[in-house]
Amino acid sequence: MEGGVHGVSLALTAENQFSGKEHQKISDLADKGERADSSKLLLSLVMEKGSRARRVMWETFVKMRIGVPKFDKILKEIQMYGSDPSHRSNPTQGLLKILSELKDAQQKHKETLRAQTETLRVNTILMREKVKVFQLVDRYAELTVISTVRDRRLVEHELLARGRDHEEWREKHLRRKLEKIRTDQLFQSSFSRSKSKSGSSAAVAGVPGIGKTTMVQKIVYDWAMGKIYQQFQFVFSFKFRDLNSINCRKNLRQLIQDQYPYFGNILRDVWKNPEGLLFIFDGLDEFEHRIDFADSQRDTEPKHQCPDPEWWCEVSDILHSLIQGKLLPGCSVLVTTRPTALHLLDKAKISVWAEILGFVGEERKEYFIRYFEDQTVAEAVFKHVKENEILYTMSYNPSYCWILALALGPFFTQRVRDPQRVPKTITQLYS
Repeated sequence: MEGGVHGVSLALTAENQFSGKEHQKISDLADKGERADSSKLLLSLVMEKGSRARRVMWETFVKMRIGVPKFDKILKEIQMYGSDPSHRSNPTQGLLKILSELKDAQQKHKETLRAQTETLRVNTILMREKVKVFQLVDRYAELTVISTVRDRRLVEHELLARGRDHEEWREKHLRRKLEKIRTDQLFQSSFSRSKSKSGSSAAVAGVPGIGKTTMVQKIVYDWAMGKIYQQFQFVFSFKFRDLNSINCRKNLRQLIQDQYPYFGNILRDVWKNPEGLLFIFDGLDEFEHRIDFADSQRDTEPKHQCPDPEWWCEVSDILHSLIQGKLLPGCSVLVTTRPTALHLLDKAKISVWAEILGFVGEERKEYFIRYFEDQTVAEAVFKHVKENEILYTMSYNPSYCWILALALGPFFTQRVRDPQRVPKTITQLYS
């Protein structure tokens, strides 16, 4: 509603549902940038006016749906499931019994994943301290993720803008045309955020250094802490680069036991509720083995079929069968990749496509606030970055932010500073 408040209010006024004064009040709030208050006022007025006003509002939404992904998704879900999707199956139902049988294994698994993901290792350029270790929750800055993968021309057009123009361009398109989602919403309904979609696959794309792997680490950590995706009993996370070393046939059971040996013989019980399983595969662009979802032979040739977690198959066939819903039907799969490998998923059964935009707005500043212990230094470094168009444009990417913070930090921690020596161009920065 925030994105279309002007149009909806104007339509209601034209249909004599709103007075000119009411429309003006809504428009004034929107023009001041108070979009949330403006849309709340619009909705409350519509509810007061009665059924005719509500019908006009919905008819206006239908007209506006083209080019507004959020509206379009919600309307499609309402058409498919009705206005109250509570009848849809909830993956958390029917899992309580098996959950009690596997409680010890789940607890052990969560403890292991917490230990593996609670810290963030960061490389430095200091000889005495090549790697620094931080708590993930202290260092992780929220990224902006959108529920679509943008056309390459749109990305190229964005990068032509610099500094503040770059930031304003991104925020304008995010507000009007792109739907921002949180990572804990990748497997949830667009219409009803409390409802979960079981048996779906999600693909998250992002340019190098944008934070795909760190985002996966945060998802796994938050699940292990019980903060997100509680509908999943077990989360299994793999890196494609690690799977490259497997040159023999495997089954899914062995693949999991190699990484999580404490599961032992209880995986047969785990398979009984595939709706409670989330598989994460990070870095498709790094996978060296052949996996082609457009290859019809994988669906017809017995050697490519992998319908059972106990069957011995090529690793690429296990991945193919999981994503296509032929192995453990009902489980959910998350794949991350650079845009260069997205074409491999063109024919895959992907329910949710998403792209990491990186940092937008105040998220840029948050990175520097979290990076430096001394907040005075953090403010000074960010101020310098913001005042230099090229450096500020770079700061949408977490990897570039790391370079900026690492290189600029020493200039602002010294007691005697020479402003002329602080790098202002890319060449000076890298030198």
